[in-house]
Amino acid sequence: MSETSVLILLVFLFGLGTCLAWLLPVSGRTASRRLNSICGVAQSAPFSIWIEQNDTVVWQNDFCSKYLADPKEPFLGRAAFKESEAVKPNGDFEVFAMQKPRTGTANNYTLQSTKVGSNVVFYAQDATALVETDGALKRFVQTLAATFAHLPIGLAVFDKKRDLTLFNPALSNLLGLAPDWLARQPSMRTFLDRLRNDGAIPEPKDFTTVRSEFAELESGAFTGKYEVDWALPSGQIYRVTGRPHPQGGAALLFEDVSRAAALEAKYRAELKQLYAAFECLSGAVAIFDQAGELSYANDGFDEMWDCSLSSIVSPTTVNDVSRVFQKQSQPTPVWGEFRNFVNDLTERTQWQANVTLKSGQELLMIVSPIADGYVLCEFQDISEQTEQKKLAG
Repeated sequence: MSETSVLILLVFLFGLGTCLAWLLPVSGRTASRRLNSICGVAQSAPFSIWIEQNDTVVWQNDFCSKYLADPKEPFLGRAAFKESEAVKPNGDFEVFAMQKPRTGTANNYTLQSTKVGSNVVFYAQDATALVETDGALKRFVQTLAATFAHLPIGLAVFDKKRDLTLFNPALSNLLGLAPDWLARQPSMRTFLDRLRNDGAIPEPKDFTTVRSEFAELESGAFTGKYEVDWALPSGQIYRVTGRPHPQGGAALLFEDVSRAAALEAKYRAELKQLYAAFECLSGAVAIFDQAGELSYANDGFDEMWDCSLSSIVSPTTVNDVSRVFQKQSQPTPVWGEFRNFVNDLTERTQWQANVTLKSGQELLMIVSPIADGYVLCEFQDISEQTEQKKLAG
């Protein structure tokens, strides 16, 4: 049981004792002393307690007389308060403000009541700290909203009840949702249903699948396991990411990756064409990336160097490849220079060298820097040219 619940229970018992002492005839000195003791506790309680009968205050404790009642006027009880706009009800209690606040006393109170027979016992506690905390939280949310206002990624934050509590303009722009509708704090299910109805979510053929995916999105977003690309009929692609928030909430991020996806698809298509062109070459070709790892080798490379590097899955470094070269060729300092060239990301120029395999085959090695720090290495068989030169000489 929480501290608040314990306090409420104690207050209820004090108030009930007060009512019984005031309303019921009690016989016996022991019972009378007990009731007087309970009444004394209620009378000196460090918060306001009063009793109303037919909306008229018939009893009030010392704390109430000192801090709530006006010495010049009769205390009006519940009628002395109005609903406060400072804090919304949280399900346990509401915050009320004094109609005519007194100087030097609190203006906001939490009120609770208990009906005992024809009487109503009221309990009021200072809610200044609660109002200040709630105000600080609201200011923090406003600061977050202002911070995310210019973020190009749509942001939707849901609380532990899965109601929308925070969103930015990008969410409205990306998904075509009216800001006033979002401001009504729809639930996550209502939010997703609206996206489906507006065609802003992939639509499987059967409605059961839609519901199943929505359930996955809800549970996934609240455990941080949801991340998927939504390909819409319009051709747009949204990357939707669910991230957990403190106290059971969640944030959904919507990013338009249509342009990036199109560029990536174009890049992959061009790369595929380039690799297809390399496969048509009679020579051996290998490409190394910025990290010095082999990113591509054609079939001619495997055939020339008696290996299977074109189809290997695990990362292969330039050191691994140079060991293949050294194993298949006669001793030469070229391979050390080659390793240094691939690993050196400073400005580089094309160079070439002749190497001889242990089989006697002569090769021309051409090493060229290409875009993004990559290195292209090409081997051409020049054995026939070398032999012709020897005969001509």
